[in-house]
Amino acid sequence: MSGHEHKYQLLVVDDEIYICNIVTEALSSSPDYQVVSFSDPKKALAYIETNQVDLVLTDLVMGDNSGVEMMDKALEHHPDCVVILMTAYPTVNNAISVMKKGAYDYLIKPFKLETLKSAIKRGLEHQALTRENLHLKEQLGLYQLSEALGSSTTLESMLNLAVDTAKSIIGVGAVSVLVSESSAQIPVPYIVKGEPADDEASDLLLGKHHISQLCFRESKVQTISRKIKGKRPVIRTMASFPLMSRNQTIGQLNIVREDCYMRLTPGQMHLLSIIASKVASVIENNRLYENLQTSYLTAIKALANAIEARDRYTRGHTDRVTILADLIASRLGWSEQDRANLKMGCTLHDIGKIGVPDAILNKPNILSNDEREQMEVHPRLGAKILEEIDHLGPAIPYVLYHHERYDGTGYPHRLAGENIPIEGRLLAVVDTYDAIVSDRPYRQGASSECAIEELQKFKGTQFDPAIVDELVAAWNEGLIEQLGIYQIKNEPAPVQ
Repeated sequence: MSGHEHKYQLLVVDDEIYICNIVTEALSSSPDYQVVSFSDPKKALAYIETNQVDLVLTDLVMGDNSGVEMMDKALEHHPDCVVILMTAYPTVNNAISVMKKGAYDYLIKPFKLETLKSAIKRGLEHQALTRENLHLKEQLGLYQLSEALGSSTTLESMLNLAVDTAKSIIGVGAVSVLVSESSAQIPVPYIVKGEPADDEASDLLLGKHHISQLCFRESKVQTISRKIKGKRPVIRTMASFPLMSRNQTIGQLNIVREDCYMRLTPGQMHLLSIIASKVASVIENNRLYENLQTSYLTAIKALANAIEARDRYTRGHTDRVTILADLIASRLGWSEQDRANLKMGCTLHDIGKIGVPDAILNKPNILSNDEREQMEVHPRLGAKILEEIDHLGPAIPYVLYHHERYDGTGYPHRLAGENIPIEGRLLAVVDTYDAIVSDRPYRQGASSECAIEELQKFKGTQFDPAIVDELVAAWNEGLIEQLGIYQIKNEPAPVQ
């Protein structure tokens, strides 16, 4: 063990002072040990509560006190402490009992000092192995975090994983992540886990403590001994780690940990700093992704506008269909991601019309058979345009299947029933509703009652019955009117 910068903290307890002196003198010769001894067991018990102890060497019987009591106290406050008991009155039962309770070894007086040193060395080596295993478990947790971050989709889920990992490293305590919307803004709480013990701890977690307020480019740590009335003192460690991205602080990882004796180890601090780095990367990547999403949606909107600009009669159709489809999707319980894909798909559903001649798009009369065949090409053409762009792949089912019919007589693939992807079935219903109530080249828009009647008439033949029922229910509840996307025409009484 020589050469270690760390000194093991050894506690010797025996009511015979000369034994304390002999053992202390023998062990103090090692540069690896810092030895403290007590011949008063009560003082030893108090010492254990407030000081770091790696190994306890204690007599088994000491007047009114016992070595078992000393062992229990040591293991309560220092779970990985090595306890070696000494006795001049050995029995098999005693030996079995103390070993079951957690003693590492059992020495019989009188013993040779070399035997004692050998037992201590073995015990501390066992302790080092235990601590190394704990460190490996923490490293494993960090690896599992890295793997999990790669499979998580939302910022909230990823930050929750990171905070849970940080909390498992510090043990008992609380963790928070604060995020700045910009470099000029003060970080605000995004996630807080664990119950702060008092206002000071709460202030740190919320970014109001002086440590977190100063924590912009480097980590800050404060460790104090805190006395609690009627309870043993605890050591509170408070730390704030900056979340750095592109040389700017975008938030903080704050922790509060309270323990009867242990401070955060350098290894734990290093792991927490790694977690802070990963959290910063997660936040920055999420922002980049959102910016990319915004750019794509802007491009998508531009494409949709280019199509609508060619068809003066369907201007606003895309926006209305998107809003109405999202209302129905929300009632059907679609996920947030599915609804994001829906908005993309609805926006692009008529992109294939870019290949349809203006004369056909804006013809004021009913289309001829040849013209209709040209018009019916637009779903395939739209899908072909999108399939070259990976990010727009989720929009393809809307583009390709919104003219399929539930009875299998639609186009382009003549799919039927639930063989038609749900995206196409939903869009077919809302697209038809909007087409009926909106003005077209060959007719004026009808009332919403007429649209509802038409959908119900062709429910099960042209349209998915469940989706029609959901739209009708939304209309009867006044939700479609509340969208504010349709002008109210003179209408008869509501359909029941």
